[in-house]
Amino acid sequence: MKILFVENRYKTALWEVIAKEYEKLGHEIYWIAQNPMFKPSFGNISILPFPKKINFKKVYSPEIQKVIDSNRGLNYFGLKSDDFIFWYEKEVEKIIEAISPDLVFGESTLFHELLAINSCKKRNILYLHPSSTRYPNNRFSFYLYDTQIPFKGSNDQLNNENALKIIEAVRTRQAQPDYMSVLSYKLTKLDWLKDKIRLSLGYYFGEKYNTPSPFVKKKINTHFAKNIIEWDKIAIDSVDVQKGFNVLYAMQMQPEANIDVWGHPNSNQVELISRIIKNLNNSEKLIIKPNPKSKYEISNDLLTLFRLNHTKVVLLKHSSKMDDILMKTNVVLTVSGTIAIECIFDNKPIIMLAEALHTKQKNIYYLKTNESMRPVFDQVQNKKFPAISENEKVDYLQELIQTSYEGTNGDGLHNLHYINDNENLDNLKDAYIDILNYV
Repeated sequence: MKILFVENRYKTALWEVIAKEYEKLGHEIYWIAQNPMFKPSFGNISILPFPKKINFKKVYSPEIQKVIDSNRGLNYFGLKSDDFIFWYEKEVEKIIEAISPDLVFGESTLFHELLAINSCKKRNILYLHPSSTRYPNNRFSFYLYDTQIPFKGSNDQLNNENALKIIEAVRTRQAQPDYMSVLSYKLTKLDWLKDKIRLSLGYYFGEKYNTPSPFVKKKINTHFAKNIIEWDKIAIDSVDVQKGFNVLYAMQMQPEANIDVWGHPNSNQVELISRIIKNLNNSEKLIIKPNPKSKYEISNDLLTLFRLNHTKVVLLKHSSKMDDILMKTNVVLTVSGTIAIECIFDNKPIIMLAEALHTKQKNIYYLKTNESMRPVFDQVQNKKFPAISENEKVDYLQELIQTSYEGTNGDGLHNLHYINDNENLDNLKDAYIDILNYV
């Protein structure tokens, strides 16, 4: 088989480990690298050339528009023209057409990965993005293309007693989501310096499309850090939230593929919050809980929106605990956040805007784009929102287990210890081999 891996900076170190296992089994290994500074050390490597002036008409298909909408350079880092997207689209198309791979592995985060996904979809080539299931810990799924829909899985199963223990731990928030409990390697000063030199060299030699200018990034970080301080000045503690009909919106950190890609076309959180406000009656309140690791989502536009709607909106401080506010919440709304899984086990009504494994659960209302939220709010107020039974919770947890594998995917910098951990590495190899055998 021909197996293609798509470079993603330090994640390429993991792809190399898996690719070597596949090569031992006699498979042909191919690569697409967008950043030459992270070029793999073996296999058939295609390095995407840096853009020149394009001399063809740009066609804005829905697929290419999604890539543009989720691009960090255009959204945050000062890139003015989308020409580079169309340049890279042509180059990715040529390479995938020439290789004609049987299976592709990559993330669904950076624009060149999303272009590879589009190219694979056209040709019915399987593209898999390995990512954490979030709950239970130390498990991951192979997600299809740029979705949260898992492909295959281990078919593992928990006994009923252990399943109920996990459900209770998640419900009472004694368990943390996988991305919060995964320990990152603490970088030494030398590690930090090597990383900065590597990224700066890449930027100097022309990779400015996934790597922002360090000066621009510092300026942007300073700006948003001030916004976060401003947010906490006008926000209140969760204990001061008044009882009533309260809708909770838990903000998601941006930039992040979880919302920018999986949540598209609902990834503009300012527009979404404005939409929620318009669906509220006079006596109802929108409670906004910031992500504990807020980044660029706390924007000037968001702060302005609050000031214009301060009678309907309550901002919570970053120090607020989810436990405290959920007690005063009638319905939760999220795009693609982990809070959805927690609400299933806590039997809390929730509206979700991105399709996933859990959107079919009874206490989740999967809201389509432009669909009114008002009927859901009325349903909750009239106590007609369906509840989920203990057996149904167990069935859902078993589905999470069955469609995932044991192990944690690391990278070559912050999570290198997961690649170096022999037990974890064996679990990863087994999972990737299982996928290959199935395909």
